[in-house]
Amino acid sequence: MTHKKSLIFLLTIIVLLPLHLQSASAQNLDSLTDYSIKLSITPSHIDEGQGVHHIGYIFILSKSGTPITSSKDVTFMLSSDKPTLVSVPEKIILKANEEYASFDVFVGNLTGNAVITASLNSKTSSQKIQIGNNETHLPDDLILELNLPSDDMHVNSKMPFSVYLRTSDNYIIRAPFDVDVNLEYEKSLAMPNSDTLTIKKGEYYAWGTLETHQKVGNTFLRAIQDESNLDTAKSIKISSTLPASLTINVFPKLINADVKKQIDIFVSVVDSDGNPTITPEDIKLNFFSNDQYSVGDKLDDTMKEVKTVIKKGQFGYYLRQNLDLSHLLANDIKIGVSAEGYGIATDTFSTVGKSINIDNDKITEKDIQLFIPERIPSNATSIVTYQVIAVEEDDDDVDENGNPITEETEDAEDEDIIILTIDDLKDGEFYPIQTNENYYADGYVKKLNVISGDSKLVTIKDIGKIEVGNSFGTATITSGQKSGPVLISASVQGVGSDSVLTEVVNTLEQKEARIFSPTGQNTILFDREGNFDVFLIAIDSQDRPKVLKHDSKYLVTPTNGIIEIKKDATFAFATLRSDSFTITEDENFIDLKVVPIGEGADLSLETKKTFVTQPSSKMIVLLPVNKINANHDKNFGIVQIVDLQGNPIIPTYDVKSKITSSKESLVQVIDDAVIPSGVSYALFPIETTGVIGNSVISASAKGVIGTESEISTDSSLTKLKIFTSGLSDQIPVDKPVEIKLFIDDENAESVAGASIKINTDGNSLVVPDVIQTGPDGSAVVRLTATNGPSISLNLIATAEGYSEGKDTLTINVDSPDKTLNTVDLDLPEWIVYVIIAAILLIGVLVVLFLKKSKAPLEEDWEEEEL
Repeated sequence: MTHKKSLIFLLTIIVLLPLHLQSASAQNLDSLTDYSIKLSITPSHIDEGQGVHHIGYIFILSKSGTPITSSKDVTFMLSSDKPTLVSVPEKIILKANEEYASFDVFVGNLTGNAVITASLNSKTSSQKIQIGNNETHLPDDLILELNLPSDDMHVNSKMPFSVYLRTSDNYIIRAPFDVDVNLEYEKSLAMPNSDTLTIKKGEYYAWGTLETHQKVGNTFLRAIQDESNLDTAKSIKISSTLPASLTINVFPKLINADVKKQIDIFVSVVDSDGNPTITPEDIKLNFFSNDQYSVGDKLDDTMKEVKTVIKKGQFGYYLRQNLDLSHLLANDIKIGVSAEGYGIATDTFSTVGKSINIDNDKITEKDIQLFIPERIPSNATSIVTYQVIAVEEDDDDVDENGNPITEETEDAEDEDIIILTIDDLKDGEFYPIQTNENYYADGYVKKLNVISGDSKLVTIKDIGKIEVGNSFGTATITSGQKSGPVLISASVQGVGSDSVLTEVVNTLEQKEARIFSPTGQNTILFDREGNFDVFLIAIDSQDRPKVLKHDSKYLVTPTNGIIEIKKDATFAFATLRSDSFTITEDENFIDLKVVPIGEGADLSLETKKTFVTQPSSKMIVLLPVNKINANHDKNFGIVQIVDLQGNPIIPTYDVKSKITSSKESLVQVIDDAVIPSGVSYALFPIETTGVIGNSVISASAKGVIGTESEISTDSSLTKLKIFTSGLSDQIPVDKPVEIKLFIDDENAESVAGASIKINTDGNSLVVPDVIQTGPDGSAVVRLTATNGPSISLNLIATAEGYSEGKDTLTINVDSPDKTLNTVDLDLPEWIVYVIIAAILLIGVLVVLFLKKSKAPLEEDWEEEEL
């Protein structure tokens, strides 16, 4: 009997051993009823152009949406609904114990959308892929901008301008296709270089030039985008430094009405804006007066004797006219001048009838009064008239009869009568007085002197003199190249001094080297590499583009770019680049400074302007699956450079990204991705720590807008739960009892094909001790208690795609005195050791199998990382 029991026990061990090995083997998908497949094309929008993109991925997902592995190779079928646009391999194999398989996507030369479909058995997954940009309409909320560096222009000059489209929130869009912008203008005044500007596909703006003719006036430029029904217009004032009209100055304003008196007449030309200028040709002058007898006839005689002409290259004509004013009957004598094509100009002067000598006792206060044109052009010759005057005091006023002059008698006087005496003037007014000697400057003797407050602006060419018996003299001055205000002063020894401010005007002088951004008056648009386009324009004092007479170079900081405006040009175009800029929400400004460089550089032209920096691209984080396996440390994500409308951008330089995880305790990004030139995307590894939760992956790079994407970690295995039925409070000893076991998942749904392993405490026998659940998730075993008063069963449930479930079952036995041992079985002592060795062998094999099923997956991830 003993030998028989031993033989039965050994046979049981032999039978059970293969069952243990079978439970340790991974199961295939046939045992998994609730799973899905996931096709991911990441990125799903790539730039057009023939090529191969490694962007296809296939996953098997558990019911919770977490990637799981298969125990054997699985073959997926792939297809494209537009193979001429996008093609994929016919099949792809997901290898055993790997979480995903990747495949190449082949792109042709077309643009458009295609749908890629993957299938496995009866399960399918599809995703759309977009190649290039096949948009045919612009967005509805666009605004068309016409951008000019100035609203003023000079005749015969050029100025750049630009057109672009922006959204209502001021983002400039990248043209999805060629966008034509038509131009309207006044042809007689100015014309653009083309009637249509085209914002090329993938570009942000288009620019052209506006060229003026020889006419002055106001013109307009209108931009129209017909398809979007958008238009905008700007007006431009066109002026010229060419002479447009005459001005005349008669100095001094008050002279004695004696025989053989003189007066200074200075006639000059001004441009269309009223600025003094230089004439490019001779202008013949004709003088006239409202007093023909005393003044007009003398002017006629002068015009017969000399050429009254403003000569080419000069600002004005100076005439000292001899007059006989003894028979004048009225004041406010008008002297006029005319020239064909330049109109008429007039000025007036008045007279006094009685001369006063400088030594007259009636003079209590004397001084000097200066007369000078208020504005003179640069590089021109003009005059300064200085006059010795007496200052009237009303305390000693008497009329011709010696009667005091009161306010009533003064107001009753006819304004047109000749002023006879100093007493006819109001208190504080000036009265000309006659010198009794010559006033001049001769070596160290300076009875008369005229000086300039800034010799770089105005130089005194000839001081002149006051001859005996006269009240005034005239100095000749010349202006320099520079413009600005300057103080001219004159002094007469023993008399007094006076100063007058005049302005040297050089309307063509360069006042600024202006940076003009084609993407907005105060906005600079950066591309991915930090490049941005600018125009540098020479601007004159009237805010007009200036034609330069020589090449000029400028340094632009902080980009350290060199821009050169060539001779006979008004502007230069340049693309500048900065490796140091960073765009953030808090720091989105950049100061650009323009500094003239080169020999004789005019540092006064240094300018600085602050621009708002606007990125043209962003870096997006793409995840093939948003839920990854917390126990798998070789997951991955993808970063892509796109424009603000989501279209991919192909960088010309490698783009290094910065990728971070908000919770490194869950998800870690060790290596930052580098997007190589020529493609818009790159893959980066994601490592998990085994902890379940949510994190945010953020990606950024210099010069682009950073974005983020949420990722969650989860276990790919749903934990199994074990339930029993068919047990009473107690079971008999040595009598088999059927126990029904149920396996459910965490959602209380039955799990078919689950393996249940039952370990006893040595006081019972279970047949079989390894069993699989049927379609309803249940299995039946036979339990025989061999000892009491209770027995304990350790239950372990496993199934592919699930985390194992464990439970301990304690059962009361109605025969507590009976125990089972080697003696009861009549087994020899060595049998016990054989049993223990067999159990240990089974445990080792299970462990080895589990390790074997995991190792290839880790090795494959290491290969993928390489």
